Amino acid sequence: MKTESFYTKRIHPLVVMALVTVACIVVTASLHLSTLERVETNEQFFLYRSILDAAGISHDGQPASVASLYQEQVNEDSGIYHAETADGGKRHVIEITGPGLWGPITIMIGFEDDLKTISGVSIVSQNETPGLGARIEEPWFTAQFAGRQGPFRIVEEGTADAADEIDSITGATRTSESFRNIVNRAVADSDSISRGQ
Repeated sequence: MKTESFYTKRIHPLVVMALVTVACIVVTASLHLSTLERVETNEQFFLYRSILDAAGISHDGQPASVASLYQEQVNEDSGIYHAETADGGKRHVIEITGPGLWGPITIMIGFEDDLKTISGVSIVSQNETPGLGARIEEPWFTAQFAGRQGPFRIVEEGTADAADEIDSITGATRTSESFRNIVNRAVADSDSISRGQ
């Protein structure tokens, strides 16, 4: 019966694992570096699109036109985005983050020049359950806030009829409440927005 040597039992597996590890690191680092510029471009596009959506500025969703509209109509001052609408009006957009069910929810919320009426709400990032809490990204949900003044309260989906009522998402009550709390906090803090005028 042949016995295995110390090298075969101990050293050889370590050498193989080290080589596989180095190969995986090289491949992962190469992919990261080769896609870094594209990732940064996409992140910038999503940010621009969220700001335009929160300001209630319509666009076609194409990266080039979104960037062009952003450059023409939005300026940033101390973390507050000031947008000029086609009719000469002003809107002010802030980014705000709060806790969701599974992680932070970051939104852009826009206000009309009176700093009370919401011009729009858009999701920057969220980690909620797909098909349930992640439905906060659906246009019907975010559109409920446009043109209204908070604070808001949540009611059962499909039953909102008062000015301060927002339809919750069936099966995602805690996410709906978290989203409402984030929006209500932004509404309460809206007086502190510097108009930059």
